[in-house]
Amino acid sequence: MWIRVTVRGNSMSPTLHDGQKLLARKLFRRPRRREVIVFRVADPELPHRVKRVAAVAGDPVPEWLPLPGVEQVPDGFVVVVGDNPRSQDSRQLGLVDCKDVVASVRGT
Repeated sequence: MWIRVTVRGNSMSPTLHDGQKLLARKLFRRPRRREVIVFRVADPELPHRVKRVAAVAGDPVPEWLPLPGVEQVPDGFVVVVGDNPRSQDSRQLGLVDCKDVVASVRGT
């Protein structure tokens, strides 16, 4: 099953661009490192985000992510990052629950 997603903003630039239309495949497994995913967030104006997976369950928490007392990504969560260094990512959004991951973008 596939879903259509429109990229909003420049957080995934230079890989993806604002307004770019994507076809993403529904994900029925856990996300993988470096995979570009679509996930739900609690924002009525922008309910889905597109980001790259930086770390998965069991990986060390990246040094750039301030999670005091957490050394490994917990089971059922991923760390996400945008390709643009000024992206809103897990530094602001925190860990992403795998239950909120909707789809995987192919070819990125």
